[in-house]
Amino acid sequence: MRLAVTGREGQVAASLVEAARGREGVEVVAVGRPGLDLARPDTVLAALEAARPDIVVSAAAYTAVDQAEDDKDLAFAVNATGAGKVAEAAARLGVPVIHLSTDYVFDGAKDGAYVETDATAPLGVYGASKLAGEEAVAAADPRHIILR
Repeated sequence: MRLAVTGREGQVAASLVEAARGREGVEVVAVGRPGLDLARPDTVLAALEAARPDIVVSAAAYTAVDQAEDDKDLAFAVNATGAGKVAEAAARLGVPVIHLSTDYVFDGAKDGAYVETDATAPLGVYGASKLAGEEAVAAADPRHIILR
């Protein structure tokens, strides 16, 4: 199985790549800037085509939670539009996408753990941009999994 992990410069992607490397039957391709830049959606399809994945793990994201309040356009470009483009590319390649989201899509008011059917209610730009990304992924690739 060939796994393409986006966001190779990030902590989560780097950890996933490290954990997957060396596993029997798993080949990992880490993709990221400049070849795949979610702020530049025109880079996504070509980068994933070159990776030739069986599964795409969408780990690239704008993660500066506080800064997102001032950089709303960039946060949405990366976390919503960019995530959607990754899922579109995966669908075009005929492969599933596993999209990594965040608990920031919830307001934190619930006692106990959230489950996938709980209502979302992001409190800030970061959470709203990640929720928009979840929606874009779900709309783009019917073979998706969203992890929060």
